[in-house]
Amino acid sequence: MRGNVIGFDPDTNTGAISGHDGSRYDFATQDWHGSARPRHGDLVDFQIDGRRAHDVYLIEPEYVRPGFWQFYFSPRGRISRSQYWLKLFLPVFAVGLVLGLLRLANGEVTSGPFSTLGFLFHLAVLWPGIAILVKRIHDRNKSGWLAWLLYAPLIVIIITLIGGGIAIAVGNNVAGGTLFIISGVLGIFLVIVAIWFFIEFGCLRGTIGANRYGPDPAR
Repeated sequence: MRGNVIGFDPDTNTGAISGHDGSRYDFATQDWHGSARPRHGDLVDFQIDGRRAHDVYLIEPEYVRPGFWQFYFSPRGRISRSQYWLKLFLPVFAVGLVLGLLRLANGEVTSGPFSTLGFLFHLAVLWPGIAILVKRIHDRNKSGWLAWLLYAPLIVIIITLIGGGIAIAVGNNVAGGTLFIISGVLGIFLVIVAIWFFIEFGCLRGTIGANRYGPDPAR
């Protein structure tokens, strides 16, 4: 029979299922066969013995691969490591490398057509990069707000570098030097966070089975 979990008490290790026949069935932890703790609303298949459910198996929802717009522009859901590397990191790295080589070949240092093109490209992939990273964070069953640990210091570094350059240009070397020191400290913090993100969200497998953000994309 199939039904939905309507409650589970971790203190007593007991729960209840609302069967699709309209009846309620109780179960215990030893009856549960699932990759995670029973949650309200979980769809399950189970055997019955009177009003007791046993051999309760979680029916996990099927993962539907996101379309183009959902993948690149929506922060909702989960993606696997392979999706992250093959559909975001490697293409962005390849295009950035080509644009960098064209800048060198054209003799551009700070400005030029390929420098402008590179700036526009990185601006265009900014939001897709954030949205995809959030989905990868979700795959590890963590809040997407963690992305701010990577992007907030980067934003502050850019602001302090610009401010420091302006301060030195107008003759305020003390303020400029202070802002450059702040950007340097934040840069060290950013490197540490980036290494953690690389390991945690770039190398490690996501939650096995469904989590609070959706079905398992690696199934």
